[in-house]
Amino acid sequence: MTHAMDYAQALLACFQAELQAPHPKPIDPAYVMLRAGAEVTPLLSTTGDECCRGLGWVRVASITGVRQIGETATTAGCFGQERVLTLELGTARCAPTPGPASVPGEDEWTAVALLLDEDCGAMERAVCCAFADAADVAVGEYQPFGQDGNCIGAVMTVQIAMEACC
Repeated sequence: MTHAMDYAQALLACFQAELQAPHPKPIDPAYVMLRAGAEVTPLLSTTGDECCRGLGWVRVASITGVRQIGETATTAGCFGQERVLTLELGTARCAPTPGPASVPGEDEWTAVALLLDEDCGAMERAVCCAFADAADVAVGEYQPFGQDGNCIGAVMTVQIAMEACC
């Protein structure tokens, strides 16, 4: 039986590779990691900025059942219920911030839009890499976030059918 973290780690390995060259702005694989919690909030300190150095992640977003109480189980034993694992991939980048005397222009916004589009492609390729032979995988929504402070990015979900543990 494959566990949620097995799927997450397979996706992470592929995502780390996809965020490298020939990506126009690679993210160091040390900053493409598993993250936990209800959401990923890029961190900022006096010595570091996860957005501006670039951040990529894979996170277990949820594990849900597909059978309701009272429905007939399709597999025998235990509670015989298929589960749906939802993983989230995400990237955070530095938003255009030219300084206190001006606002970002068309060139800065275009560059960020193109970079996020490259990140979206890296997410899709990572899913194909990790789950090329899997029958029950569905790519979910790609959803941009930000600008929040100096941070802009996006997340994408992928759902994987897996057996319940017994």
